[in-house]
Amino acid sequence: MTTHYLGFDIGGTHARCALIAETDGQFKILSSQKHSIRGAQTPRDIALIVRHVVEHVHADTGIDPQTLKGLGIAIAGQISVDEHTVINAPNLNWHNVDFYAALQASLADLVPQASIRIANDLNAIAWGEYQFGAARSLPSLLAIYVGTGIGAGLIIDHKLMVGADNVSGEIGHTKFPELKGIPCGCGQTGCIEGYAGGKAIEYRILHDIQNAVVSREELGLTAEEHPTARCIEAGFRKGLPYAVRFWDETALMLGMLVANAIAILNPHALLLGGGVLEGCPSLLAKIIDNAMEMAPRSATAHIQFIKPTLHDDAGTLGAALLCLSAGQKQL
Repeated sequence: MTTHYLGFDIGGTHARCALIAETDGQFKILSSQKHSIRGAQTPRDIALIVRHVVEHVHADTGIDPQTLKGLGIAIAGQISVDEHTVINAPNLNWHNVDFYAALQASLADLVPQASIRIANDLNAIAWGEYQFGAARSLPSLLAIYVGTGIGAGLIIDHKLMVGADNVSGEIGHTKFPELKGIPCGCGQTGCIEGYAGGKAIEYRILHDIQNAVVSREELGLTAEEHPTARCIEAGFRKGLPYAVRFWDETALMLGMLVANAIAILNPHALLLGGGVLEGCPSLLAKIIDNAMEMAPRSATAHIQFIKPTLHDDAGTLGAALLCLSAGQKQL
């Protein structure tokens, strides 16, 4: 018998979704899509996107949405223990949002029998890569992603670790004295995410352009183009002093973050991913070099550095997998 699940991965700029078929423990992604959510990030906006996807399941695949067994929603934020409330999602500007209630109100008539699970996006990504990707069957994994924000997922002894309050892995909100005073979307200051997350990198570049530290022309940007981490990567490869300094400073902080995490967790494998790192290989290489130099030698003797293999499918697949009772038992 085949059952179907929908997995959603709600990031800071895009909402990805995938329809997953499960037959005798074997999984297959039947369809996937991506929606931009720039300018449409309220809980109601996201609930409407979920509803839109569910409404079009039959047209897209021929599957009756009322037969869906579960919907897994991965969100870049802190989720309450009962998985109902998004406590804090800085890149969506959500604070103490009962998103479960919003989803139920939006979907009750479409999928009355489906279970709904809301999870942290990095937990879903780590679970997806552990079950079917780069980290398959490894005893432990630390997955750190640098995208719009910075987060981590952790597998220990083959189990997804979520912490006493369901908010473990919030590595982006690790504090550094050097960053004191830099605001973060979480409401505090000094967080690494407020300095080295994708959104923060864009802000730093814009600030430097506005203050004539660097010009758009030097970065290869037109007057209309929005600066991103990729323009720093391109400048670094060309030897632009501003870009070299920018990456040196950013890689030092992120390398220190990774080294400290290795020292504390001593994982079998470290997976570094996310849009910023996957699009900026020079930055990634410098982070790994710094991390290996600063981490305790005893904690790096057998560590594996692995690359994501599921890419955009990791979060959607992981979110869908968390709907299964087997996934729930291992949380």
